[in-house]
Amino acid sequence: MSRETERLLKELNQFISLHENEITDEDSVNRLCEQFLEEHNLGIPDLKNTEPETADDYLELAERALSKKKCVEYLHKALELEPENVDVQLQLIGHTLEGKSDEQLPALQKLMDAAAKQLEQEGCFKEDVGAFWDVLETRPYMRVCYACFETLISCGMMRKAIDEGQRLLELCENDNLGVRYQLMHLYAYMEDEMHALALHKRFDAYEETQMLLPLAVLYYKLNQFDKAEDYIKRLAKANKDTKKFLRAAAHDELDDYIDELNPYGYRPFTMEELLDELMHTSYLFDSVPYFFAWASNVLATKSASKKKTGKPKLLH
Repeated sequence: MSRETERLLKELNQFISLHENEITDEDSVNRLCEQFLEEHNLGIPDLKNTEPETADDYLELAERALSKKKCVEYLHKALELEPENVDVQLQLIGHTLEGKSDEQLPALQKLMDAAAKQLEQEGCFKEDVGAFWDVLETRPYMRVCYACFETLISCGMMRKAIDEGQRLLELCENDNLGVRYQLMHLYAYMEDEMHALALHKRFDAYEETQMLLPLAVLYYKLNQFDKAEDYIKRLAKANKDTKKFLRAAAHDELDDYIDELNPYGYRPFTMEELLDELMHTSYLFDSVPYFFAWASNVLATKSASKKKTGKPKLLH
């Protein structure tokens, strides 16, 4: 869900609260929703042609800004209007301390603690644990937690990152932020078979690229090549580009593929997803310098074996 959609839902909730005395049944709620959408569509502001009025307006302008300087300028204006806006503070930390994970971490932890204190006062940790992402008010906090999770990894604090990742899954059992994928790579890095298999089972993600590949690496690291080979073969069935990816990775020939990546996302079960995974979890693959050559050979051997055991030619 985009930030703009979140903003719309927030406004809808406020509108319904203002008309709470008009709610008698489900039909009355639907009528209020229709009324809100009609009024919203008639009065949608064009930020290009109107003056921004709220912190959300400036946050949106910051996200559209073409330069870092202008972006930070808009964020400071947003902060003037709402000094405690968590999303604005998070964006400022990201932009002003870009590339400085060691400085970002204490700033993020301080922001996370402040945001948690506010949610505690609102009773969210008593009522909404397990479904945090379903509550719009908790999402800024979740975004800060995820940023802290990623920064812990960047700082090499893997066990602390695992603790934070596990806590995020407790807060949001559906894992709307995709924490499980990074967590699986952390388990593989730490050679934690028990938690890796439990995580895999929990999300029933048996044939997902970003589950199968780290599991293959895990068993490779544990010197259990039969299991590692099984996961590589399952990955090859799930993702049609696995063989090409492994061969290119083994020969250090991925640059051309990386240059062609779409900056706005990847297509699942393709080379794009494998490359995205590699770039965002490089700590795992850097720890196994010979893995790609081994895995590529597994699929090459499998292909050669298929050719040898093909249908016999008929003798005339």
